[in-house]
This record gives sequence, structure tokens and C-alpha cells, in this order.
Amino acid sequence: MPIIGSTRAKRPGFVESVKHGLAVPIISDEVLFDLVLGGNDEFIRQYAGYIEYPLEDQGNLPKMAKYRKLAMQDQERSEGRDFTDNDLRADYLNYVKNVVYFRAQAEGVDDDLLAEAEEQIDLMTVTEFANLLGYPDFEGKEDNPLLVLANLPFRTILTTSPFMFIEDALRRAGKEPLTAVCRWRKDLSDLIDENIDDHYRPDAHHPLVYHLYGLDTYSSSLVLTEDDYLEFLVNVSQGRGDDSRDNVHALVRRALSSDLLVLGFDLNSWGFRALHAGLIKSDETHKEKQGLCILQFAPSNAEKQYLHDYVKREARFDVFWGTFHSYSQELLKL
Repeated sequence: MPIIGSTRAKRPGFVESVKHGLAVPIISDEVLFDLVLGGNDEFIRQYAGYIEYPLEDQGNLPKMAKYRKLAMQDQERSEGRDFTDNDLRADYLNYVKNVVYFRAQAEGVDDDLLAEAEEQIDLMTVTEFANLLGYPDFEGKEDNPLLVLANLPFRTILTTSPFMFIEDALRRAGKEPLTAVCRWRKDLSDLIDENIDDHYRPDAHHPLVYHLYGLDTYSSSLVLTEDDYLEFLVNVSQGRGDDSRDNVHALVRRALSSDLLVLGFDLNSWGFRALHAGLIKSDETHKEKQGLCILQFAPSNAEKQYLHDYVKREARFDVFWGTFHSYSQELLKL
């Protein structure tokens, strides 16, 4: 399995770690938007239009969400209603469902099914709504990157996405995943029951899928704005090493000490920075390089070299230059 652009491209230990499911994939929300929901860049462009975002930095979703929060806050107050952060999160999830609906409509989904979805939209999570309309579509697509990943014997999979499309792929592969979510705020511990049994140990047939930045089942758990990411970063650092106070489950802390496959992140994004600073870099076991970062091709050789040097020096990861899809084809060769 060649790892392009790395001096350790054929490190046998890492290859074996992936092959036998001992490595831990960390899958970005952006990847799932690209694979299931029509493309992350297009979604962000549409969201900017939806919230009438006036600034030029339309790739910064957390900043855009903060703008939307302030606009909603002002509107609610002018109408004499109280506003909570959960109103923003619910609005965001509802917008995602609308994106799914109009994509299905454009792709010719049956009118009766669209009508059923419209009736059910307020009663379903984004994942359930997408499933109803036929997403993810794995039929006849065994080389789909999510299915390729699902068919490898990974025991723990981490994701920054609140949607359960990874679980859909795992079930398609005949597995029985356990879904859990990081309870990164104190109030979430009261809202969300801990569903990881003390005796549970993830294995290839019963993998753990852990949602770091929230789960659509619990809209209040989403990490969405810049303020959310800062609070997440502080909170996951507190109580570390003390299972009774740690916001991150002990199984996940141990998994982060494994070889890591970091899939589909923008290194400048809040999603990557909070993940790296709060969970990966803070782990003392990662003083040495211990993983692989999948980076899409940069727009210029200078930027590509900068990112390559940054990942190897600061993040201590080897680099694969290419898409998640192209890397999944490498995984098929294992």
C-alpha cells in the first residue's frame, strides 16, 4: 500500500495495523457530505445563501453559523421570544434535511416518497430522513469508500460528523456497530445516557462508532459555531486521565493512542484544529509520528509543500496526497 510523498511510505507496521483493523480511522464531516449529500463545498455555498451571509469567507462554516446565531438572536428578541443555542442547531439540521430533499427531487425520486418525506421531516433525524429518500446509496457500488472502510476489520471508528452514514455502511457490510457520542458539555451528561457498557470491547463485527462533535439524534450535542469548538477544546482537556470526569470515553482515549487514519480534513478548519489540539496532540503517546493524513491536492506546489511540511513536522503524520476515494482504492489492495 504505497503512501505517496512519505519517507516512510512502506512502513510495514502501519500497513499491518490497517490490514488487521488495529488502526483507528477518523472521518471528517466534509467527507460524508462529499460521499452522501452532494458535496461539502456546494453545501456550504448553499448555506451561505440560505443565511444571507454577507462576508467573503464563505468556506468557514463555524463563523457562518455564529453569524446565523446572532441574526436569529436579534430576530427572536425583536419578536419577544427567547433564543437558545439549540434553536440554531435545530435550524441547521433542518436545513441539511432540506438539502437532502431537494437533491432527491432533482434526482427523480418518486413523488409519493417525496410527499412522505415532507410529512415526516420534523419527526426524523437527518440520518433517518436521508435513509428514507435512499441515501446513502450503496446498491452496486462496492468500491464506495465508506463500504471499503466498512469491510475492513476496524474496531473503533471516530468521526466529526453528526450523521450515521458510517453505521449504514457497516450494517451493509454485515456488522453491528455501536453508536456513541462525546458528551462534551456538562449538561449533555444529563441529557444523553452513556450507552457503552462497562464490559463492552469493540471488535471487527461489533465496532464502536464515536461521534466527537455531536449526533443528530441529540441536536443540542452539535459542535457548530466557533464558540462551540473553543468550549469543546477546553472541556475535552479537563478530566483527562480520570474516567469519572473525562468528557471523552476511556475506550476512545485508548483508541487515540493507536495508529490513526485522518481522513478528509481541511488543516485550516476548526474541525481539524480542535481535533488535533484537543485529542491528538495532547496525547503523550503521539510525540512520535503515528499515523497517516489524507490530503486532497493543494492548488499550488508552494502550498502543497507547506502543508506537507506542516503535517510531518507539527502534526507528526505521514501524508497521502489524493482524495479519500483514491486512498480507498489503495485499501482494496490490502
